[in-house]
Amino acid sequence: MLAYCFESDKVKRTLEKCRKNDLAVIDVEDNESAVRSAVSRGVYVYGYLNAGALERERPFYPQFKHLRIAKYDGWDGEYWIDPTDTAWQQHLISEAKRMQSLGVIGLYLDNTDIYYMCAEGFKEERIKMIRNAPSAQSVYNALSSVIRKINALGMIVMPNGGDTFVRKFASAYPSVIKTVNQEGVLYQDNKKQSAEDTKYYTEYLDWCKRKGMYIRGIEYTKSKTASLRCKAYYMRHGWQGLYISKHKNLEGD
Repeated sequence: MLAYCFESDKVKRTLEKCRKNDLAVIDVEDNESAVRSAVSRGVYVYGYLNAGALERERPFYPQFKHLRIAKYDGWDGEYWIDPTDTAWQQHLISEAKRMQSLGVIGLYLDNTDIYYMCAEGFKEERIKMIRNAPSAQSVYNALSSVIRKINALGMIVMPNGGDTFVRKFASAYPSVIKTVNQEGVLYQDNKKQSAEDTKYYTEYLDWCKRKGMYIRGIEYTKSKTASLRCKAYYMRHGWQGLYISKHKNLEGD
C-alpha cells in the first residue's frame, strides 16, 4: 500500500492502516508517537519537509517570517521563502535529523520550485512581493547544499515537482536523487490537465526515469474512469508509484 497524508489530524489514522512494507508519506509534526509505532511494525515512512515555502501554521513561522518573499498563490497562509538564509538551511537539516531519529527513511521535499520562481516565476506571474527575491543561482546553491547534506545522513530525498531544479541538480549530482514525485500529470483538482501540461510533465518524468530515478506521482480525481486511465498511463510509461487522491490536501484516503 502507498499512502500520502499531510493533514496532521488524519496522519495517525493513515499510519494505523499501514502494514509491514507499506510506504506512508506523511506530515510528521505532532505525530511522533504514531510514526514510531508504524516504523516498529515495518512501515516505511517518508516525512514532509517544505524547502521553499513557509506555512503560517508551523510553530517556527515567527522565527522565519522575515524571509518571506511573496504569498503562495492558491494556499492561504503559505509564503515563498528565501532559502539562501543559513539559519533556514540549518533548520531544514535539523528537521531531517529529527525525523530520522523517529525512524523516517526519506523526505518528501516540497517547493524546490522556488528555484524556478526566482529565475522566472515572480516576474512572469506579476506577484506582489514582500521582499526582493534572491538570485536563482544562489537558491540553487542553497538547495543543493541542503540536499547533499541530508543525503549524506543516509536519508532518501524525494523532490516533489521542481522539475527545473531537479534537471539541473541531477545532471550535476547524478547519484543523489534516487526518486521524484510529481503531482497532477493527468488530473489536478478533479479536472483533466491540459494536453500541454500532461506533455510537459510526461517528458520530465520520462527524463527522470532514463536517469535511473524511481517515479512516483499523485493524481487528484474522484472518477473511477479517470483512475483507470491514470493506472494505464503510468504502466505504459513504466512509472512505478501512483497515488490517487480525492482531496487536494492529501488526507490519506
